[in-house]
Amino acid sequence: MKSKVLTILFILISVTLFSGLAYSVFNSTANLKSSNQGIAKFIFNAELKEEIELPIIDLKPGTVKEYNFSVCNSDEQKISQVLIEYEIIIKTYHLIPLELKLYKIVNNEEEEILDCNESSYSRDEDNYLVCNTQVQQLDHKFESIDDYKLEIGFLEEYNDEVYSELVDFINLKIKSWQKTKD
Repeated sequence: MKSKVLTILFILISVTLFSGLAYSVFNSTANLKSSNQGIAKFIFNAELKEEIELPIIDLKPGTVKEYNFSVCNSDEQKISQVLIEYEIIIKTYHLIPLELKLYKIVNNEEEEILDCNESSYSRDEDNYLVCNTQVQQLDHKFESIDDYKLEIGFLEEYNDEVYSELVDFINLKIKSWQKTKD
């Protein structure tokens, strides 16, 4: 009887140790937060960036400034191996009443994809006006580049001394991820 109990106990301990060993062999501890996870980048002034900061200090009433940039699926000669989805996020204090419009350029045609204003978007907990584009995609089979134009207009009707001392900024950030489902 004693030998049967010891045999069963030995088998249970062996099975427990073997299953733990088998689990550790097949379980990977790879870090899923790799540097290539957010591979979609802005191309602005011939540099790859994840963020673009545009100070608004020399914009006067009645003027419009345009900033051209692109979003690509490659980084330093490496093309993404997965289908990428991304959105562009515009963040500003919006103290100066500016018109912010984002256009996607496809076949030399400009398509307005975002009109960042107080009535369409809301402020976050830090009082920034935050505007997001709809989700866009970049293919993984070849190098893809999406071209954009940000148009910042300061309307002539706001030619008032009250706006002369205000300082504002515009921050563009790209948020990208791997598309996993259709």
